[in-house]
Amino acid sequence: VVIMGHHLPDADAIGSAIGVYILAKAYHKEAHICINEATVSIRPILDNFRNNTLYDDDMFINNEQAKKIVDSDTLLMIVDVNRPSYTECPELLEKTKTIVVFDHHRQSGETISNAVLSYVEPYASSACEMVAEVLQYTNQPIDMSAMEADALYAGMMIDTGNFVQKTGARTFEAAAYLRRKGCDVVTS
Repeated sequence: VVIMGHHLPDADAIGSAIGVYILAKAYHKEAHICINEATVSIRPILDNFRNNTLYDDDMFINNEQAKKIVDSDTLLMIVDVNRPSYTECPELLEKTKTIVVFDHHRQSGETISNAVLSYVEPYASSACEMVAEVLQYTNQPIDMSAMEADALYAGMMIDTGNFVQKTGARTFEAAAYLRRKGCDVVTS
């Protein structure tokens, strides 16, 4: 599984990518998050995972590494973006045949047309909310750490302006789930 968000990812893109990574690992799949350039806002999140022996050294890979490992058996999971030109590595869209899109932005004329599943929910607050819902209701038990829950919660916080805009019952249910998983709502 290769997971990627949009170019210059924000907390929602990286948080939702980490959520999908957790899901893939729960199903005992090899998983990688494609990211090239980390902005100042997400570096602390990435550093928590990069400097942690509980995670694979290749949890985060760049475009060149991703292009080398994708093959016909790769699932390409796109989070927080549905326009091909905005993705972290648009070339991967042509190199993989199984693509899934999870996004909360409205679709435009430019869409990822070869996705086997495109879950675009403009009423969701964030991609992290959408991924938290999937994690909550999957049949596979999810063993999520507090640090992982914090990453998902941070994406929700950023995209909702601290739960002030674009929130609904589903947003708060997803936040409550992350809190039950150990998210520190004060420091996230």
